[in-house]
Amino acid sequence: MQFFFSKKLLEPVFCVYLQTLTPLYFIIMKNNIFGMLATIMMGGAVMTGLTACSNTDNNDGNDQQKRVALLLPDNSRIDRWGTDLKNLEDAMATYGIKTTSYVAPETAEGAAEQVEQLKKAINDGVKYIVLTTVDYKKINESGLLEQHPDVKLVCHDRFVFDNPRIAFFSSTNTKDVGHMLAQFLIDKFQASGKASMTLEMLQGPSTDGNSKDYYDGAMELLQKFIDEGKLVVKSGKTAFDDVKGDSWDVADQKKAMADRLKSYATGECPDMVLAATDNAAQGAVAALEEAGITNMPIITGQDNSPASQALIKSGKQTMTIDKNLKDMANNTAMIVYNLMMNLPITGTQTVAGIPTVYSKITVITKDDL
Repeated sequence: MQFFFSKKLLEPVFCVYLQTLTPLYFIIMKNNIFGMLATIMMGGAVMTGLTACSNTDNNDGNDQQKRVALLLPDNSRIDRWGTDLKNLEDAMATYGIKTTSYVAPETAEGAAEQVEQLKKAINDGVKYIVLTTVDYKKINESGLLEQHPDVKLVCHDRFVFDNPRIAFFSSTNTKDVGHMLAQFLIDKFQASGKASMTLEMLQGPSTDGNSKDYYDGAMELLQKFIDEGKLVVKSGKTAFDDVKGDSWDVADQKKAMADRLKSYATGECPDMVLAATDNAAQGAVAALEEAGITNMPIITGQDNSPASQALIKSGKQTMTIDKNLKDMANNTAMIVYNLMMNLPITGTQTVAGIPTVYSKITVITKDDL
């Protein structure tokens, strides 16, 4: 009959065995005939006992190493961050990784708070950190990653540019998101049969490294149509510095859309609005409704948020991009685990010199809801 023993069950047995056998050794040694045998037995027992006890200590150390700090914005401005945090906690748990979570508001004060949260996590001995930045420039300015080269930081969703100390990016292809938003508008324009259509653009703040990427990706396709006069931007705001928002907050995006409407006659609005996210789309709709517009233009978005799903169903927003948040969280957890275990990470690309894993993106329209 075969017996199978758990290593964890055997370890305390070996330790007790060693403690019990040690005094017996000295009794046996009084008899020279059994001296050599006793030495051999004790040697094996000592080695076995020490190995068993030291392995227990190492396991505790490994458990300590499998800790991750999650630093995200709170959901006071963008609803999805609460979902991202829950997804990340669940995904890490599947790998047996213990998490400590921190959130900070997307404000100037929140950016400073997030730097302090990063400092606390590092001082607490956490070596693996997942970060969605409030303001990536403040993270760079803190110098914390340079001061602690043993810490591995994985950016979730939002990129941190100009910092070679980032270990990994887990995000979507942000330029492809811009391409997808622009291509949707171009397809609508070409299907209209019109010689030209009007267009306005709403982007996010420069504190979000992704915002400029969305813009650059979109302009790679739109610039030609703007230059040819096929897409007319009446406000004249086409440069990133002109179209970036104060924040992603719906109220700030509403204010930006109201500013664009100053270039149109009363009761008129652009044919299309390139809104980079659902928050921007919601701000655009709010400004248009306040201006008395009932026939909404074509409005893009990103994040597939519940509020924008409702707007799409009602015909006020035209589309959104789903970023598959669970897929992104699973990618982030896989990256962290593989870094811990020193395992290769498949599907890796390079962005700004940093290894990156992308999650998939999908266009969502009324037909998909």
